[in-house]
Amino acid sequence: MNVSSLPQVVSAIGGLGTAAFGLLEAVKPVMPWINHIGFGRIQKTVTCLTPNEPTARPPLNALPQANILDTLLANWVNGTDVSSQKAIAKSLIKLHLSEGNSASIAAGMNVDAVLLTQVAQNIVSGTPLNQQQSDAYARFDLILTAMLDESYQHADQVYRNWTRGLAALIAVGLGFLGGWTLSNLDLSHYLSSPYVGQAILIGVLATPLAPIAKDLSSALTTAVNAMQFVKK
Repeated sequence: MNVSSLPQVVSAIGGLGTAAFGLLEAVKPVMPWINHIGFGRIQKTVTCLTPNEPTARPPLNALPQANILDTLLANWVNGTDVSSQKAIAKSLIKLHLSEGNSASIAAGMNVDAVLLTQVAQNIVSGTPLNQQQSDAYARFDLILTAMLDESYQHADQVYRNWTRGLAALIAVGLGFLGGWTLSNLDLSHYLSSPYVGQAILIGVLATPLAPIAKDLSSALTTAVNAMQFVKK
C-alpha cells in the first residue's frame, strides 16, 4: 500500500464500520434485548420516584408504577427524542405523587416530607399552594428534573457504548471473513497467516472510523495532492 491509496483504504475501512452498524440495526428485531440496553438506570430511578401507596393501589388519576415503566420503555425502545422522553417521565411521576406516597418520594429526593405531603393534598383538593408549599414544589420539580436528566444521560451513554462494542465485534467478524475469502487459504492455514491479524485490525478500526471516514478520506486526498504538487 502506498500513500496515494491511503484515502481509499480509509474509505473502505469506514464503509466496513457503516456496514457493521447497519447489520446491528438489522438484527435488532430478532434480538430485542439490544434496544433495552441502558434502560435499567432509568428504571431504577423511576421506580424510586413512583412508590406505591401503602394500600398497594396506584394514586387516583395516575398510572400504576408498572404501566409508567412500560410507557417509558416503549419510548426508549422506539428511540423517541430524549427531551420528550424526560418530559413524559416527569409528567407521569408528578401525576403519581399523592398523599400516601409523598413521604417515600421526599425521602428519596431529600425534600421536606411534610410540605410535599401538603402539596399532594392541595393538588388533589384543588386548593392553591401557599408560598412555602410553592417553594417546596419548585425544589421538588428541580430535583426531579436533575435526577431524570442524569439517568437518561447515563442510560444513553451506556446504550451508545454497548452498540459501538457490538458493532465492533460484527466488523471484526466481517473483516475476518473478508480476509479469509481473499487469502484463498483453508481455515487452518489462514489462522496462522499474517492476513488474520490484518483483518482483525481492520475490523477494530472500522467502527471508530465510520463516522469520520468521509472527512478523513477527503483530508488525506487533499494532503496527498498537495504533496504531489509540491514535488513537481
